[in-house]
Amino acid sequence: RKMALYNYLGFYNNYIEIDYMLEYMFLSNCLLIILLWYLNFSLKLNEIKLLIINNFKVISQNNILFDIFLFNKKYTDIQSAENLQILPICIKGFSETTRQSSNFLNSTIKNTNNFNNSENLIDSKFIHWFAGILDGNGYFQVRKINGKEKLKTIEIKLHNRDIKILNIIQNKLKLGRVYVYKNKPYVKYIVSRTSQMTQIINMINGLIRIKVLNYKKACDVLNINFIEANYNIEENDPYFAGLIDTDGTIVLNFNNNRIECNLELKLNEYSSKLNLNNVIPNYIPSKLIKNHKLTGNKTSQSIRFSYQTVNGMIYLYNYFMINRLYCDMKFYRISKIPYFLKIRKYAKYSFNSNEFLIYSNFLIDFIKYENPKWTMTPFLKKIRVKI
Repeated sequence: RKMALYNYLGFYNNYIEIDYMLEYMFLSNCLLIILLWYLNFSLKLNEIKLLIINNFKVISQNNILFDIFLFNKKYTDIQSAENLQILPICIKGFSETTRQSSNFLNSTIKNTNNFNNSENLIDSKFIHWFAGILDGNGYFQVRKINGKEKLKTIEIKLHNRDIKILNIIQNKLKLGRVYVYKNKPYVKYIVSRTSQMTQIINMINGLIRIKVLNYKKACDVLNINFIEANYNIEENDPYFAGLIDTDGTIVLNFNNNRIECNLELKLNEYSSKLNLNNVIPNYIPSKLIKNHKLTGNKTSQSIRFSYQTVNGMIYLYNYFMINRLYCDMKFYRISKIPYFLKIRKYAKYSFNSNEFLIYSNFLIDFIKYENPKWTMTPFLKKIRVKI
């Protein structure tokens, strides 16, 4: 009888504990539902996204797509250029790349040109970045058909390594298609429907600064009033990031021991008016006109904007953390600037020292990422390399 009574009491205690657990679980779920209801009805959409993104630390070297219903989006692209693994939720500190990916989705506004899809929200930062992409590698194909000029296509052509950029544009705009060349290392984004091209032309009107001639023709064909852009690029304008994503370079100057950003454009009446003195706070680029010899006696000129100072590297890094690059190789190199500033002094240590080995390993990692021809880099002979 005593044993039976003990067993009964033990079972009863367990029953009570389980009951308490279920009550706590039910209560926590009720509180969570109330919180979500409050967020959905009391906060703006961008505030909800910022709150949720900042409570998830997701770090990965690969591209990760998440379907988060609260975003009312089909994808959220959160990636890190560092060689790290996915970390648990609610760890203090956030990767710069994760922060910038969230910034890219924040401050969304309804497109003023009334896209057909009412759920399509266009970020003003995206529009400026997209205009930079078009000014870099975009084409407004105006052709004469039956004696009448017509806007045939709007195209962006990039190396297939940067197909991610075109996918982002297509997914964001819900327009056009991405075409992959056969036996060529290129991909192309194409929009050919007149209604869709009209939407794009209206969206970027007042932001095109380099491909102005063909853009003006496109405006004339579609009966759209051309708006001239401001050539004085404002502070932290994403337009500059779009230009670097396409026509810019991020390189390591081994002799001067610094990371540089260079932008070279064909010299014409429009590119010569570009003023980039304010776009990166506290960092004014040098400007140089270069002459190029072509076949025969022909020559051409280009204009080169260069960010080439050691003290300016941190400002370069800060700008691209606000306006991230979607060319992964370039963004990876930018993300290495803070670490490089710590170890660049090791370049002066003896060749056989551990400090110089750390410096050498950094250089290899810097040039190797997404660069199949990294072994042809000239300064490899001057550092400690194990191939």
